[in-house]
Amino acid sequence: MGIKLLMLVHLSLVTISNEGFLEREYAVILFQADLEICRGYVPGYCGVLGHEFVGVVVAFGPDIEQPRPSISTNPAEELSSSNSKGNGITERLAVGTRVVGEINCNDLHFTCGDAVYQRNHAPGRSVLGIINRDGALAEYLTLPAANLHPVPPQLAEAEAVFAEPLAAACRILEQGLPARPQSDRVAVIGDGKLGLLVGQVLVRHVAAAGGPRVTLIGRHAAKMALVQGDAERLVSEGDGTALAERLAGQFDLVVEASGSAGGIRTALALCRPMGTVLLKSTVSTNEQRQEPQLQQQQREDDEEQLHNGGCRGDKSGASPGPRAPGWAELANDIVVNEKVLVGSRCGPFDKALELMASDAGVRQLLRSMISAELPLERGEEALELARTKGVLKVQLVMPQK
Repeated sequence: MGIKLLMLVHLSLVTISNEGFLEREYAVILFQADLEICRGYVPGYCGVLGHEFVGVVVAFGPDIEQPRPSISTNPAEELSSSNSKGNGITERLAVGTRVVGEINCNDLHFTCGDAVYQRNHAPGRSVLGIINRDGALAEYLTLPAANLHPVPPQLAEAEAVFAEPLAAACRILEQGLPARPQSDRVAVIGDGKLGLLVGQVLVRHVAAAGGPRVTLIGRHAAKMALVQGDAERLVSEGDGTALAERLAGQFDLVVEASGSAGGIRTALALCRPMGTVLLKSTVSTNEQRQEPQLQQQQREDDEEQLHNGGCRGDKSGASPGPRAPGWAELANDIVVNEKVLVGSRCGPFDKALELMASDAGVRQLLRSMISAELPLERGEEALELARTKGVLKVQLVMPQK
């Protein structure tokens, strides 16, 4: 399913909310979520894509203390207000500061004793480039002050732009997994952008605890080789059944980051009884809706699989990907073997930035993941390129004024 409609349009300069910041973009990277939105992951989506960016502060809303500008901010400076309430935010976010930003915006000022719940799941929130807030594939965007994080001076834009997905990888540690890094056997499924970042974070964390080598599972040995550190790297071929059977029940924690609807089946197969499967993939449900005749064909294929001793025939001669499993198929395994499913989404930006700044191996991985760099006006070409097999990250660079 391809991209249905993509347009380059000229929008008026956005209005800043009372507690908002206006950023001019340096660079944005296209991520799997952007492609899934184009395929229907967010039904009826009509807006500006992009949620992984690095930019520079150019103006504030009226409730933000106004600092002395450190750079020229024309034309956005006209939106900056002189109304000052002395809240101290601009001590860390002066005009001209390079920033990255969290995507969940607490627009209704929801408060909760659980800081992570408030950060990730505030009721009525907007989500940059996804839900009710235009994203970063534009020259300017706005975000609340609380969402912004200054970029350490030693980081290049091509590294800092990965703050959002690296934070998502760090979320796994924030969730307390692996529970026993000194002994737990850990596997990561997927060698796309997020899979590699998750692998890097877990390889580093488990090695520091003296635990067993993390196992990376993907379809491309060259991609998995980008992860720094000592890890076992296994290439999965065909629909992954042979590898899943060979490794069945061997892991205490399996992280599913394949980006496919069928990845959960492999993850559950690899997980031991009473183990944990952590899910990172989000996929469009549109691709799982089948016409009745296709559903009938699926049933016939399943019957053929049983007659063939459990081996699915490949009538086309091509290597099939993992099909989307039915709920009963998953639930039976989860219930009988008492496995734990954990969802995992956005993570701590401060930890991600600290990790980037302190670990040269992480920075090397980030730089190696950018497959191409294009200007904003070639955005449609960039999205098509991002869908190309073997491409990791496509970076869009904004025009600088």
